[in-house]
Amino acid sequence: MSRILLLVEQKENRRLLLEWLAVYYEILLPNSKENIDDFLGLNQSFDLGIIDGQALKNHWQWVAAKKQAEHPLCLPFLLITSRSDVKMATQFIWQTIDDLIIAPVEKIELQARVEILLRSRQLSLTLKLSHDQLDRTLQTAQELNEMKTSLLYMIAHDVRNPLNFILGTTQVLTKYKSTLTDEKTQEMLDKTQAAAKSIDRLLDDVLLLGKTESGKMAFCLLPLDLTKLCDELVAEFQNSLKLKPQTEPVTLVFVNHSQSAMACLEESLLRCILSNLLSNAIKYSPPNTQVVFELKVTEVEVIFSVQDAGIGIPLADQERLFDSFYRATNVGIIPGTGLGLSIVKKCVDLHGGEIVLSSEEGVGSTFTVRLPIAKIEE
Repeated sequence: MSRILLLVEQKENRRLLLEWLAVYYEILLPNSKENIDDFLGLNQSFDLGIIDGQALKNHWQWVAAKKQAEHPLCLPFLLITSRSDVKMATQFIWQTIDDLIIAPVEKIELQARVEILLRSRQLSLTLKLSHDQLDRTLQTAQELNEMKTSLLYMIAHDVRNPLNFILGTTQVLTKYKSTLTDEKTQEMLDKTQAAAKSIDRLLDDVLLLGKTESGKMAFCLLPLDLTKLCDELVAEFQNSLKLKPQTEPVTLVFVNHSQSAMACLEESLLRCILSNLLSNAIKYSPPNTQVVFELKVTEVEVIFSVQDAGIGIPLADQERLFDSFYRATNVGIIPGTGLGLSIVKKCVDLHGGEIVLSSEEGVGSTFTVRLPIAKIEE
């Protein structure tokens, strides 16, 4: 159960927050005169701090020190403030606060913000576990510390953007919901859902990497309708493309050479393989180009290929492209963690298959995946 520290001086807010949150979380509640370090003790930690303006003014140095001590883990703090006190609070916000909520507090909005901040905390804990695993397996590598710092920076960048978008749209919908058209409201909800899914995919990638590295990845072959699965993935990515600016967009084209294709494969790993390849192809493609996704099934194997007309991969980078955290030298400012292709390779290897890259810098790339299949009777 997640632990929440309540540093709230206003008695009524303190009572309501305790009443609302104690149902779902363990609440740590020091009294206003108690030293916080004495209250928490040596080993007692928490996952989220909720603080009001007066408490922030009194304890902002402690909050800043606590966050610094937890680095690189995320220890989020949520500020409850009145609209008139926001200006006063800004002198502390940049060092200590991750989000704020305007009083009077709505219960639903509070729960949403708490869950988002706790998700950030959980993601950072998951990343920490993954890094600990890397420390054990790569402890002799000289560049390990640089790699960890770089990974945390990239992860923070990839998570912060969709989180900020979700928080922004939540505020807009709350404030202007009566004046928004149904179409605009649905558009904002669709974009919010897409942002949440991007965080989910990142978390899934990190968790999957940890499982494959530790040898704890479950592997279960089941009959799959490959045509249906590919159609679902294509529809999902096409819907995501519709949410982006429509000036010279990237177009996703699906070519199915096998109208009825049943095979026994591991569905979750297969989805991970295809989602990462399609996502990369779209991300690294310039406007007004096509990404071509092909499916072909033979008697002994299934063949997937993803072709783009994007930036391509320099020859010098291609040998290390499937290494964890490695990114090509020509990606520029395009965000990424360097996990996707590493995970793809591990998922392909678990199937006993192979992945082949054909690429030329400035021209484009084609990834071809061949997976051996067992017939349903077998």
